[in-house]
Amino acid sequence: MSAAGSNGYLAGQAPDGRVLLWHNGQPVAVNAPVSTSISVAGVNGSGEIVGYDGRSSSAFVYRDGSFQTLPAPAGTVTSATAINDSGDVVGSAYKFPDPYRSVVWKRSQPGAYRIIADDVAIGIDNAGSVVTEKGSVWSPDGTTRGLAGSPNLQVQVFQGGYALGQAFGDYTGLHKWDTTGSLVHRYEAQDRPTPRSVNSHGLMVASYTPVGGTERELGVWRGATFLGNITAERRVRVVTETDELAGQRASADGQTWLPATWKCS
Repeated sequence: MSAAGSNGYLAGQAPDGRVLLWHNGQPVAVNAPVSTSISVAGVNGSGEIVGYDGRSSSAFVYRDGSFQTLPAPAGTVTSATAINDSGDVVGSAYKFPDPYRSVVWKRSQPGAYRIIADDVAIGIDNAGSVVTEKGSVWSPDGTTRGLAGSPNLQVQVFQGGYALGQAFGDYTGLHKWDTTGSLVHRYEAQDRPTPRSVNSHGLMVASYTPVGGTERELGVWRGATFLGNITAERRVRVVTETDELAGQRASADGQTWLPATWKCS
C-alpha cells in the first residue's frame, strides 16, 4: 500500500507490477497493465489511481475501468503525483534542459492540460490548490502565494490540508504549513526528518534520528505530540483519514512483505 484516498480507498502494487486497489479493506479488481515499469503515486475517494508509466515515460490515470495515458507537452517525460476527489490530477513534466513544470489535468477538460509553474508539483487538494516543491501554492483562479519561507524550501508532502518539508539552512527541523501558507509547527530532530504522510487530523509519520541518537527511526506524531516509533517489521507508507497507518508487514516466516493497516488510537 503506497497511496491513500478518502472513503476508504488504498492503492499500491504487487512485486510483479500488478496495480492493486482496496476499498474498506476489500480488494477491488483493477483492469490495468501488469508491469514493474508502472508506479502508483495517488488514489482518490472514487478509487481513481494515478502515477507514472515508465514504458511510455508518461503520466497515467486509471478511471472508469480503464488505464489512460494523460496528454503532455511534446517531447516531455511526465508523471502524475496526486488526484483529488473531483478527479483533477497534478504532476510534473520535464524536458532537458528546461526546468521541471507543474501540470494540472482537469477531469472536466479531457485531452487538455495546463502548465501552472516552473517547479515540481507535490500535491493537490479538493479545492484544486496545488503545492510545489519550492513552496508555491497555486489556486484554480490562477493566483499564487507562497508558504512561509518560499522559495527556499523543499516540500515533500501535501496531504490532508498540510504541507511538510524542509527549509534551506535548517538542518535539524521538519516544517509543517497549512494551506494559508502559515508555518504550523517545526519538529526538531538530530537531522532533517523525512515526512511520509499526514492527514487532516494532524496524524503524521516521518523518519528521523532522535536528538542524541545515531539510528534513524520511523515515528508517529499527532499535531505537535510525539506518539512513539514504529517497529522495523512494519513498513508504513501512508496515513488515512480514518487515522490508520497503511503499508506492509513481514510475513510469519519473514520471507515476504504483505499489505497491512494499523489503527492509531
